[in-house]
Amino acid sequence: MPIPKPSSGQTENEYVSECIAFLVKEGKSQEQASAICYNTWKENHAAEKISFDYDETLTTAKASDMARKFIEQGIDVYIISARHDKSSMLEKARSLGIPESRVYATGSNEEKIKKIKELGITKHYDNNANVTKALGTIGEKFSIPTITIK
Repeated sequence: MPIPKPSSGQTENEYVSECIAFLVKEGKSQEQASAICYNTWKENHAAEKISFDYDETLTTAKASDMARKFIEQGIDVYIISARHDKSSMLEKARSLGIPESRVYATGSNEEKIKKIKELGITKHYDNNANVTKALGTIGEKFSIPTITIK
């Protein structure tokens, strides 16, 4: 039977535990199963790089929760903003567990788009429709639904 693949939304620990149990049941040793499962996890997530714009995107609770979930899944998360200085974004990065080396202040939307492409980002969340349009399938428009109170 083939090795199970990680499911969307599954954390590394969840996947590896289930995978090891499956492979041990199939006759593999604990050590073999562990090596296979960790390698399978890495192969399925190594190429994923997700970035968020900062203002009106990662500053929201919704995007922060999304970033946390991606990080729990072992995905590299970046902050890429058109701001001129990254220092004010570092506290948010630290609170989410994003290393400073993955925080970029590019100075303009044009430079932000270049940086996203240069880093090989596979999905970028941004509240600016022009940025997401310029990124094609990589870009995803970020918005929070508004509630109208009557």
